[in-house]
Amino acid sequence: MKSLSILLCVLIASVTVSAQDLGGLEEVTAGNIFGFGARQMSMGGAGIASSLDGAALYYNPAALARIHKIELQFGLSHQKFHNETTQPPNRYESLASIRNTAQIDQTKTRFGTLNLTIPVPTYRGSLSVAFGVNRIMSFDRAALYHVIDEDPSEARLDDYAKEFETGGIYVYSGGAGVDISPNLSLGLGLNIYSGKDEFNYDYAFTDDLTLYSESGRRRITEDYIGISAKGGLLARPNEHLSLGLTIESPMDFQVEYTYEENGLVLDTIIEDYYKINYDLTRPFIFGGGVAVRSGVFLATADAEYIDWSQLSYNDNPDEASLNDSLALLYRDVLNLRGGIEFQMPSAGLALRAGAFLNPLPYRKEGMIDTRTVKFIDKDRKGFSAGFGWLIDDVLMLEAAYVRGTYTRMYSPANSAYVNPASSMATAEDTFNRVYVTMSYRY
Repeated sequence: MKSLSILLCVLIASVTVSAQDLGGLEEVTAGNIFGFGARQMSMGGAGIASSLDGAALYYNPAALARIHKIELQFGLSHQKFHNETTQPPNRYESLASIRNTAQIDQTKTRFGTLNLTIPVPTYRGSLSVAFGVNRIMSFDRAALYHVIDEDPSEARLDDYAKEFETGGIYVYSGGAGVDISPNLSLGLGLNIYSGKDEFNYDYAFTDDLTLYSESGRRRITEDYIGISAKGGLLARPNEHLSLGLTIESPMDFQVEYTYEENGLVLDTIIEDYYKINYDLTRPFIFGGGVAVRSGVFLATADAEYIDWSQLSYNDNPDEASLNDSLALLYRDVLNLRGGIEFQMPSAGLALRAGAFLNPLPYRKEGMIDTRTVKFIDKDRKGFSAGFGWLIDDVLMLEAAYVRGTYTRMYSPANSAYVNPASSMATAEDTFNRVYVTMSYRY
């Protein structure tokens, strides 16, 4: 029993709760788009062909050419994140499961959007420039893992771990959209990504039978900065149809990674601290969108393709040696987003709804050491709804509600010692988000 406990504790210290066995290869910036702009988010996040406000600076800079008045846009976002982590009962042949499920919530309200769009007088056509800062990624999440097993004498194995993560990435953008013909616009934006991820991991393991115990905390911070360019095209073949295309260049995130751990194994103090720097290269992002308008109805849809298996580490030989593992663990994804809008001009209202499928960026299963591990049970998807209210001729209030879910699976630290049929744990994550945007045009 003692040797089992010690081995379990060593393994617990090497695997985080819901990192799904990706461990240090789980990149929080991969596939983690939070989105902004209440109009776009209320229609599933679609905006490549249908953006009509300053959020076009990021969604498709070519659509800036459709803005003919000076616009100042401001927005907030709110998220409630819920995690439920479960490992099946009867993990050990000689022990009874007392607890196998744990839940945790996290709530955050954040600044989300500030955009300024300025039309430039032209002899013909349209030209608009824009500047903005938008919260494009959110790292706010939490996870709790707590399982208890008991033998006939009521001696317990108590295994506890909690993740609490905060932070995000802001994109500072400048760009312009211009009509090059009556029905064709081009746009270009320069984006500076900057932000921070703060990850705290608390763990505790106790074995009543052998009086073995281990506890501690890890703190990991990652500071990010990177630059990309995004080009866009918007075609309007007729008054009912709009077609959009975007391409965003690869980007090198410069990352400063800091690791700190303080723990206690029996009476022995464990301390560790180090800091490293490396580059993380993100591949091209390709997008396409369509919007169809008929009277007071609008339908819009986007598709976005990115091959996350092309992620790579650079400027650090130790990190670069992991690039083959990145290629094996990550995959290419096609994000699908769409929605509808119904306008009521007499009331100054627009009602909207949408849905999205934003697959998680890693493979559904893969090899870790000699084990085949299932990473994903249900991909990330959800629905949205919202409205726009034209308060008067110059002020627009818009709001969106977004609900999404996904279920990840991982092989926890004790999987090598429990019944194989009961070794996989699941982490069911649910997020509820509210976006509010105010736009003032004059």
